[in-house]
Amino acid sequence: MSRSSASARQGAATFDFPLVRRTGYLLHKAGILLLHEADQALEAQGLRMRYYFVLAALEGGHALSQQDLSRLLNLDPTTMVALVDEMEDNGHVERRRNPADRRRYILHLTNEGRRVVATAAEAVDRVERAFLASVPEEDQERLREILGGVLADHWPRVVACEE
Repeated sequence: MSRSSASARQGAATFDFPLVRRTGYLLHKAGILLLHEADQALEAQGLRMRYYFVLAALEGGHALSQQDLSRLLNLDPTTMVALVDEMEDNGHVERRRNPADRRRYILHLTNEGRRVVATAAEAVDRVERAFLASVPEEDQERLREILGGVLADHWPRVVACEE
């Protein structure tokens, strides 16, 4: 933030807004704003955030089913089925039988899916860099570490929050 905007903010009439002292509210508000901006950037590529989330989740090459992704991404199972159908129709994802459980399918990125997720990730990276531009890089890394620690016990066991 520039000095002029900081001093304008200090000089402006303010009122007590107790929610700014609530970490949960601040995380929620920051998340909403960041996701909105990322969604707009992805719209230019014909994508939506949840589409990107699925592609990015599959990018690690883990054997994930629709049910796994539904739980991990907190998406309704019916929504997940429709989303994966769309992704399969677009040639970004393919379903393969799970050799350990023939009733289940494992989702895999296609080469086109890898290309799309790489392009989308660049757009999301640009948005995140711009959104966090006022935060020093070492603090950004520390924020990711803190959030990873906070979330570590709240994810399904298949997710590791530390690298």
